[in-house]
Amino acid sequence: MSELRHGQARTMTQDEMQRFLKKCSYGRLGLTFQNESYVVPVSYGYSQGRILFHSVKQGKKVDFIKNNNRVCFEVDEFQKGWASVICHGTVSLREDVEAKKEFFDVLMVKSPSDEQLRRMGTSYIGIIQIEDMTGRYREDADPPL
Repeated sequence: MSELRHGQARTMTQDEMQRFLKKCSYGRLGLTFQNESYVVPVSYGYSQGRILFHSVKQGKKVDFIKNNNRVCFEVDEFQKGWASVICHGTVSLREDVEAKKEFFDVLMVKSPSDEQLRRMGTSYIGIIQIEDMTGRYREDADPPL
């Protein structure tokens, strides 16, 4: 029987973490309120030290954010070994047209149509201001691009 060995982890540089966040498009948003934790997958975009995502205006995610805007955000991949980035920060919920246009821009949807903006009328744009982040990847794998 062969012994299962776990590779050592290497720490990502700031540049590697930023490239990784730009490359990925799905992550997990960790929230807490009172004595309850809640983790929800979200699609997102990354730009200038911020993570942008959209959310309907009602539901558990919004309730948690409105009561505690401190969040954790995690992104990972397991294609070539493994890699992950964990961010901590604060999130604000916005519903103005400028935030929605920025969200589309970060997702590389240039010039969103009036219909896309109209559909976003029932949504918030969540903007996480990253305060700190850490990233690691498997030692015997190439750094994530």
